[in-house]
Amino acid sequence: MVLLVNCTGDPLCLDLRKGLTERGHSVRAIQDLYCSPAKISWRLGTDRWSTNFRLETGGASFEAEISAVFVRKSPFAQKEGWALDEATYVHAEKEAALLGWTWGLPCPVINRYPPELWFEPVESLEFWRGRIERFDLELLSTGSEQAVPSYPVAVIGSRAVWDQGAPGRLDRINDSLVGFAESLGLSYLEFRITDSMGKPQVAAVEPFPKYHEFGLSSRREIIVELIDFLTNSKSAGPTRDATDSWF
Repeated sequence: MVLLVNCTGDPLCLDLRKGLTERGHSVRAIQDLYCSPAKISWRLGTDRWSTNFRLETGGASFEAEISAVFVRKSPFAQKEGWALDEATYVHAEKEAALLGWTWGLPCPVINRYPPELWFEPVESLEFWRGRIERFDLELLSTGSEQAVPSYPVAVIGSRAVWDQGAPGRLDRINDSLVGFAESLGLSYLEFRITDSMGKPQVAAVEPFPKYHEFGLSSRREIIVELIDFLTNSKSAGPTRDATDSWF
């Protein structure tokens, strides 16, 4: 079963769930990993991990082994009657537990975020400079953000999906974009690329993809690639254990 976590009815979650169902895959979407009626169990043995998902409604229960996980970062919401510091603390604890759980899964996950991206949103393009340049990519010059148009591109696994209307010549940086995403350990990453005077430059890196900004035909292609990764991926990716450091 493919589990969609923190899916709140946005276009990406709706399209992904529909696509999985149409292709005959068992899929469940939950808005919160910790709220009833959903229950996640994680068992750690000497030779393997096992994770199960249990849904209880009206006295009936459904339980299945998880074959893949698609996870979104949940937005902070202060519940009525909660003090801000209490709500912030609980949210941070839940986010930390969710991150640790994804790293312990032996199945494909989109995305297993490194802690530095999961806990602290990246505001500055300069944050990426050293990593970007290792893959022969160039950042857009500071102050030039509004001067030239940019084109969204999504990297899913080993594929780059450009939004409709992007010049075909930009395909020549696909391998560099894929390599950069792999260096972050991310299976789904978005960029915005400018094409000033035939010289591609990275205008934005989006660890938390903005699927809704793509055209319909590009969205369909993205969904196909996401489903293929979740259901046909031969490598479950790295996992961490108690000896690993998060930083």
